Amino acid sequence: MPEMNQQIISLLKNLPLFSGLDEIELEQIASYVQPITLKEGESLPLTRIGSPFFVVVMGKARYTRLKKKNVDESYTLKHGDFFGADQVLRGKSQLFSLVAIKPTLLFSFRLESLRILLNSFPALTRNIKKQLAWYNLVRSKHFNWVGEEETVKVVCRKHPAYLLVLELAPLVIAWIGVFAILYASQLDTTSIRLALGWFGVVIVAAATLWAFWRFFDWGNDFYIITDERIVWLERTIGLYDSRQEAPLVAIKSGEAKSGPIGRLFGFGDVITETFMGQIFFLHIGDPHGIKNLIDEEHKRAIERQATTDIHSIEGRIRQKIEPSQAATVPVNVNVSSQAANPGSSSDQELKLIPERLSIWQSLLARFQTRRVANGMITYRKHLYVLFRMTWFPAICGLGLLIATIGIYYWRAIGQIQLLTPLKILLLGTTLVIMAFLWWLYKFVDWSNDVYRVTPEKIIDSERKPLGTEVTKSAPLENIIGLDYEKLGFLGVVLNFGNVVINIGTENKFIFYGIHNPARAQRDIFNYMYEHRHKKQQADSQQEQERVSSYIAAYHRQAEDLRQSRKPPQT
Repeated sequence: MPEMNQQIISLLKNLPLFSGLDEIELEQIASYVQPITLKEGESLPLTRIGSPFFVVVMGKARYTRLKKKNVDESYTLKHGDFFGADQVLRGKSQLFSLVAIKPTLLFSFRLESLRILLNSFPALTRNIKKQLAWYNLVRSKHFNWVGEEETVKVVCRKHPAYLLVLELAPLVIAWIGVFAILYASQLDTTSIRLALGWFGVVIVAAATLWAFWRFFDWGNDFYIITDERIVWLERTIGLYDSRQEAPLVAIKSGEAKSGPIGRLFGFGDVITETFMGQIFFLHIGDPHGIKNLIDEEHKRAIERQATTDIHSIEGRIRQKIEPSQAATVPVNVNVSSQAANPGSSSDQELKLIPERLSIWQSLLARFQTRRVANGMITYRKHLYVLFRMTWFPAICGLGLLIATIGIYYWRAIGQIQLLTPLKILLLGTTLVIMAFLWWLYKFVDWSNDVYRVTPEKIIDSERKPLGTEVTKSAPLENIIGLDYEKLGFLGVVLNFGNVVINIGTENKFIFYGIHNPARAQRDIFNYMYEHRHKKQQADSQQEQERVSSYIAAYHRQAEDLRQSRKPPQT
């Protein structure tokens, strides 16, 4: 039993939910733990639902919250996630189902046990409430870009003390308005008193609106650290929407700094230098702690990569030395670079050739701002950009058509004697056709400007109708930065903007005015990550094949020498 407790304590130490607790406290918590193991595909037995609180220690499971016999929400839970705290914290229990995606180990706590722990250890209560707040944020619509395989480590805003600093300017202006009102009340001249009083009211109202705007703007900026990347999510209400991110493995260095006011109130900045540029965490609490966490997660990401490589090469060496054991080792031995990286194969290139479409399908495809076909994503500029380019030719064409019909009618009834009806029709038709051709030129010009993302590269193609065509491309591995932005009120309301792709110090690809730039950024990031992952796998497999061959050859030579030195048997 003591051995079992020590194992549980060592596992509790690795769970973020129990961070900040010492050895004695963890020992007390371990005495209340009830371990539950689930095999792949196994669901949590109903007889165990009486234990309301569960922590996922190992593996992965699908959690589904049920509401009136319907599925309300469904999430993937991994190491460190928990569920079932509602009955204690909110006084209500919820129906749910849990199915193991992989072999899973759970730590469960009964209702009365959890209450005892929460009353005994305030740090545990704070950790649960903090992670619940993170869950609510991550599962909201603003964080729908977080992948199911990602584990969120930290979600933070700018420090509340920085909000007070932001509100100083509106507060000072509001007091000016209040003084103007008070001063106006002491004046004898009615007209001046009214004018100054209304001026003070306007100043106070404007300062109040400014204060509310700053408050909501402060609450819209988030800084997120996951087990895969760091993210700076910035929003300005009605004006700007941006997300900048970088994988943990791309981090080069970082620093934490704070000014005099920041040191006084306990906030500062964390600047992380990555291969994709700089990521800023501005005016956050405990900047040194956040920097240390980023460094720790970066180290873990590198270690995970190294561990995966070690396990893989161990399997290859075993296969080389003991071919009979090959079936028990889950590593493919003879994997060519083409198989490891299907994106570089000729078959993949053939798949990227645009599919044949009917005339109607081709016409509809011309209006699509995002289209996926055979692994290639094609973006066009937003329909608002099309409207902005074609509204004037369209109005001119419509006006000429109405004018032609009107003039022809007046000439037919004899109200005007200008030109003959046939000449009016010929001239009007010619002008309408010219206006239509002008509109068509603008539409084709809009339609010909496309941005493409393939599993291998990004493509920026611009072509003027009956003019020059310029096509630029860059391999995905050359991308060192990836940002998006929505500029202006219409950009936020209509959800269009630019995706800025840094290829080098002075070289940038910009996808201008595309619909939903956040999704386009996510598409490029996913393709880029997948491409790099496949390339790393191919390089790693080639290196493992080479090293394992050397080691297997050494093993064979050593075995031959050992056999040759054995005395002959008589």
